[in-house]
Amino acid sequence: MTHWLGIGGSGATVKVRYAEGGGPNTASTGRTATAGCSRGEGRLVSGGAAISGGNVTTTDFSKAASGGPHLNGSFPSDAVGTPVGDGGADPSYWTAATHSGDSPSQGSYSDVWALCLDVQHGHKR
Repeated sequence: MTHWLGIGGSGATVKVRYAEGGGPNTASTGRTATAGCSRGEGRLVSGGAAISGGNVTTTDFSKAASGGPHLNGSFPSDAVGTPVGDGGADPSYWTAATHSGDSPSQGSYSDVWALCLDVQHGHKR
């Protein structure tokens, strides 16, 4: 049996938290979107991000209407999207940073995912 983070094959649950925000739509503007692990859902273990043309959880992934929008990056953060510094302990949120580019991009959406790992206590290694 493979053990990851000292966890056997049972007693662990991963929940996905997703957030989406409209934009950035105006030329030369940025946007952030943040998702996180609520109390009792476990610890943040990873995340991901995208910029799209619509809600990627309910429709096929589509690119933004303009060619300019881009993902600047994604990172662990606090609840308002401030990056966690080197050595920061137990971040609970993941943030996406997007930018419209030099042209308007109506219909763009900033998407972010947080992966929350909950380990059931009482299981021995």
